Amino acid sequence: MKWKLLIVSVISSLLLSGCWNSRELDEIGIAVALGIDKSGDKILISVQLVNPGEISSKHSGGAKAPIVIYQETGDTVFEALRKMTKTVPLKTFFPHLRMLVIGENLAKEGIATSMDLLARDQEFRPDFYVVIAKDHEAHQVLKMLVPVEKITAQNLFKKLETSSSVWAPTVALTFGELLDEFISPGKQAVVTGVQIVGDPEVGKYTSNLQSADPPVRLQYTDTAIFKDDKLHGWLNEPESKGYNYIVGNVKSTVVNVPCSEGGKVSIEILKTKAKVLATFSKGNPSIDVNLEATGNVGEVQCDMDFKKTKTIEDLEKKVERDIKDKMMQSIKTAQESYRVDIFGFGDVIHRENYRYWNKNKKEWDEHFAELPVHVNVKTNIRQTGKRNHSIVNQIRE
Repeated sequence: MKWKLLIVSVISSLLLSGCWNSRELDEIGIAVALGIDKSGDKILISVQLVNPGEISSKHSGGAKAPIVIYQETGDTVFEALRKMTKTVPLKTFFPHLRMLVIGENLAKEGIATSMDLLARDQEFRPDFYVVIAKDHEAHQVLKMLVPVEKITAQNLFKKLETSSSVWAPTVALTFGELLDEFISPGKQAVVTGVQIVGDPEVGKYTSNLQSADPPVRLQYTDTAIFKDDKLHGWLNEPESKGYNYIVGNVKSTVVNVPCSEGGKVSIEILKTKAKVLATFSKGNPSIDVNLEATGNVGEVQCDMDFKKTKTIEDLEKKVERDIKDKMMQSIKTAQESYRVDIFGFGDVIHRENYRYWNKNKKEWDEHFAELPVHVNVKTNIRQTGKRNHSIVNQIRE
């Protein structure tokens, strides 16, 4: 239904746009995803177009693929897109682009030159999401046919938005935000990674859409750390969540803490507020990260009496330790393993003490690796649900 509305909106925009630069609907192909890979000394461009007939048809049952992929190589992205006209029967229309997928090999070499056209051309809006194809090429990801949201670009788009909103190890980063991070002083970029789970060859066929348990899926995994415009390393899921706590990206998530007699208690984090401060002592900076988290009890696997204030206080302390551990592990990995400031601590110091920053900005990565960072977490559990005790214990009694 959403893609029917998209097609209708495109028709409306074309009809209402007047004669200047007007395009007939049957003259354009709607691009929803773009992939960029390295192919020898060339750039390989993959464009995912919507198959309008398969999406809008009332009888579309999977006999035809809902997407079509076109590929071309060139010395530049612009050249590859123009060369693609040799095989694409329609003029490619990019304003509805949802996803940019960058192959890991290209990301390791640097992506700035490959992104210039997207930043320069008025047909590319800056609101599409960017992800890195971990252990795969971008074109492999775009060729996967996945269920529920059959358009691969829409599947990736919705999963990224949902995961970043309710689980929080992912980063829903738009192209415009990525450009800002590339040019911001004192902060390096972090981009979510996507993997193909299963055999990529199997995922290219419509049979993957027709199974109740699809053998091939697309899954977000880890986050890529950049140094300038080059992929420098990866944060695992707990480290990625720690990163998101620090930079204030966690809208909601779940924290599991252990019961003293076994089992777990799941706390739903509903809101977080992070504040990063820079202080100076004898001319040397340090960072304080203060995080406030608010949540509710979501699930209990052991006996707990929530009428007692101490029960809530103990849970809050356990949640605070869990969150702090993830934040500290993320900081440790960035400082010791990669020596790259992904948190924007340099930007905070830049705003607090321009003279210090101006003197040390060229060697900031070295200073960041030795930077003292103090993390403080305060948790407030507001509600415990409809029960004061665990249903598990009541059944056993």
